Order: sequence, then structure tokens, then C-alpha cells
Amino acid sequence: MPFIHIYAHSGRDMETKMKAAQAIVAAASETLGAPESTFVVAFEDVERESWQSSVVQPIIEPLRDKLLIERGKPV
Repeated sequence: MPFIHIYAHSGRDMETKMKAAQAIVAAASETLGAPESTFVVAFEDVERESWQSSVVQPIIEPLRDKLLIERGKPV
């Protein structure tokens, strides 16, 4: 069961979040060959001021060796 956890700056409405989640699931489903019904998606709002301390340091940095794309470019 693929799990996708999206962290993004706060301010987007639920419709926008849902559209993004559905587009990501559709693309991942096609690429990975997994049914869309097997995906789980979480969307977490993070205030800009706390991005570094809430996302970069505790989540991104420990996964640095697993990153595939950073700032839109392959690592």
C-alpha cells in the first residue's frame, strides 16, 4: 500500500489539496503499476515560519540519502 505524505505551506483550500492528491495518485499509480485504490495520501499544512524546524530538520535531513528530487531537480 503506497503511502504519500505531502507537507506544504499553509493556505491552500481542501479542493486544491484534493486535486493535487488525486493527480499525484494517478501519476504514481500509472508509473508504479499499483491500483489507485491502494494508495493512502496525507496532506499536512506547515506554516512558512516553521518550515525549517518542522520539516527540513526532522524529516528531510534524516532522509537525505533517500531523496530522489530536491527543489525540482534530480539529486
